[in-house]
Formats: sequence, C-alpha cells, structure tokens
Amino acid sequence: MGWGGPVLLVAGLVLMQRANISVAQPMDSMWYAGLGLSVAGVFFWLTAGMTRTQVWEWLKGAGLALACALIIRWAIAEPYRIPSSSMETTLHGDPRFGRGDRVFVNKWIYGIRVPFMNKRLFYGKAPARWDIVVFKSVEPDAVHKTLVKRIVGLPGERIHIAHGKVYVNDVPLTIPEFMPRDMYYTSPPDARYGILTDDQYSLVPPGHYLVLGDNSAQSRDGRYFGWVPNENIVGRVACIWWPPTRWRDFTGFSQTLWWRGSVLVLAVLLFTRLFVGRLWTVRQGERRVRHAVFFLSYGFRIPMTRRWLVRWRVPARGEQVLCLLNGEKSGYEEYLMGAVIGLPGEKISRENGVSRINGKELSAWGVPVKGQPELVIGHDPESGGKKGPREIMLDHCCAVLTEEHDNPEQETRPHIHIVSLTSILGRCYPLRGTASPAAPAADNV
Repeated sequence: MGWGGPVLLVAGLVLMQRANISVAQPMDSMWYAGLGLSVAGVFFWLTAGMTRTQVWEWLKGAGLALACALIIRWAIAEPYRIPSSSMETTLHGDPRFGRGDRVFVNKWIYGIRVPFMNKRLFYGKAPARWDIVVFKSVEPDAVHKTLVKRIVGLPGERIHIAHGKVYVNDVPLTIPEFMPRDMYYTSPPDARYGILTDDQYSLVPPGHYLVLGDNSAQSRDGRYFGWVPNENIVGRVACIWWPPTRWRDFTGFSQTLWWRGSVLVLAVLLFTRLFVGRLWTVRQGERRVRHAVFFLSYGFRIPMTRRWLVRWRVPARGEQVLCLLNGEKSGYEEYLMGAVIGLPGEKISRENGVSRINGKELSAWGVPVKGQPELVIGHDPESGGKKGPREIMLDHCCAVLTEEHDNPEQETRPHIHIVSLTSILGRCYPLRGTASPAAPAADNV
C-alpha cells in the first residue's frame, strides 16, 4: 500500500483543524479544502489494490454516505468547538487541540439557512430568551466570524444593564436556575448597546436579538457589536457531547420518554446486530433471497472478529451457514453462503472428477448438486482430478457447498470450500422464497 492516501488524509485533517483553531468555525473554504483532501486520502488508502469494479462499488457507497453527512451538517445539526471563556462556566473553552467543550448545534429549529449567506429558506421557531445560540458576527472586521452566546434581549424590548442586572422594560430579569450562580452583567465604559439609554442602543429592533456571554466580564458580545439579526443565527446549542464528563443537555429532551425510548430501541438494535444476528441477501439466478443470519446458533463470537468465547455446537449437515473467507483473487475478505456437507472428523476426497465424503458420493448423503463441484483447497480449485486423487481430513473444519461464478455473465458452478469452524459466522434461515441447498456468494445489506 502506498503512502499517498495516508499523507492526503493527514494533510486534510490538519487543514480542517486550522480552520477551527480559533472559534467554532463554519464550513469555510479552508474547511472544505481539508474535507476534500481527507476524503481523497481515505479513498486512495482504502481502494489500494482493489479492482475497478470494487472501486466503483466503494465510490457509490462512500459518495452516498458523504452526501448524507453534508446534508445533515448543513440543515439539521453540526458539531462546534468552544475555544474561549466567554461562556464560562456553562461552556468551557480552550483553544488548544483536543481541549474545550464540543457541542452539537440544532440548525433546523430556527429555520434552514442558505449556505454561505445570511438568509433563510424558511423560518422555524422564534429564538427564545436564554437560548444558547451559534451565530455569524455582525462585525465585518471581526476576528472570530462565528460566535456562541446566550439570547437575553428579544425584539421590541427596551434593554438596560445596570448594577449587575438586565432590565427589560424597566423590570429586572430573573436568572433561571440552570444558569451559573451569582450572574453579574457588567457595564463596560466602552460598550454602548444595552448600556446607554438612547433608543438606538436600548430598543431591540424587530427581527433582532441581544446576545450576551455568561462570563460577562470576559465576553465581547452584543454590548459592543449591537443587535444580531435572526438571519445571522445558525442554530441553538443542543448539548455538550465531548468530553463525556461534561455531557449536558440544554433542551431537556433527554428527560423525555421519547429520548429514553429511542435510546433503548437503539441499544437493543445495536446489541442484536452485533451479538444476535442480521439480515443478509443472496443472489439466486436473477432473483434475490433474503436470509436471517443467527450468530448465536453455534456459540458466542466476539463481534467483527473470528474469535469465539464459547462454542456450544458445530454445524450440522445440510444447514445453511454464512462464512467469512479470504478472497481468491482480491485478497480481501468476502462472505459466502452455502450448505454444510462435510463435518469435522470426516474425510473428503476427489478423484476422477467425483467428490466423496468418507468414500461415498455426495448423493449418498442426500446432497443435491448439479454437476460435479470443484474442491477448493485454499485458493486453488482442484478440477476434474487432473492433479490426481486428493484427500483431506476435516480437522476443526467443515466442507461447505456453494454456487459461484467468475463474472455475472457466466452460469454458477458448484464449489466445495474447506472452511474452519472459526470462519463460520452463523446459521441462515430464508425469509422469502425457497433457498437451494447450495447458495451463491452473499451480498451484505
């Protein structure tokens, strides 16, 4: 494998980090360039040694995944990093790499914005007081183009900050319990908005908001740069997702029955997928047959490995199984679904083009098969007895009968694979149609 892919990946990650080094940055040109290099690096890394067909299949899957990720990031949710202390102690900021809180921002709730523009395709829920929001700075020469603050003043309200309190229409606001204790809003002499009593600096215009930092003494916020238009608000901070010790939900959704039920369902689905079984589809001629693969049929296997912690039985003759083998041509792992015809301790042989188990032909064991199957030893098919008699003792192995073809234009041919017990992932049960005892290569779905 060449080093081009890993080098591009590292270069892309460095660019993305540089784009996010100072503030919770949007997807600007540097971020996009880093993303492009990262994707190219992963592509060249993972496709090294693949055939053209394999590369095309990989590209289709990767392209779909990337498109979904970009759509989600644009319209639904996006992660941001908190680099400064302006929102302490609610949000912990640190500009160093790997430090500072990571938050998810709900970009759907206030309405979807047009990419790279301070315009909305539609308006959603109106921002509420005390919402923590990510927004585009209204200062043209701002060092940090994307900021995170808390909404304090709403459209049409008259705001005045004095004696550590925020007065709305001459009434002091009551600080909610979820905010930091002993909140004290300062009135810096060089700030104007919310400080001076002139309408220009105290009356919030329609469609605009006053945003302030929780760490008032260390925050450059709306007191300095003024009112923030609704269109500049990217979204509402939903939660702190990293580090785990600081996980916090700002919306209250994690306390609802919907959240708890969703987490339970996802946990059950994940456990089922990793430890119990999954669905698999195989091609049988021109039709596809879906199977349920039950991983616990033969024991308990560590997910995504060939290591078994406990094995309570071996496959029985005639059972459909899913196997994980090394590809004969590509060298990559591939899945095969077939019927067990030979058991551990038995002897399988091939002479003069005829395969036998313990000296008996396959028909004597009740194995229906079209033609004489090739016996695959490792990656080498023994065909027609051209190399003379061949005899193998199945030691901790099974003989699995499959139907395969070298390319889609050829008819399937029966093959007998010698498969170790550790490579048999589980037993298969057809869900639609009737599966033949010998099934072709499996397609993962």
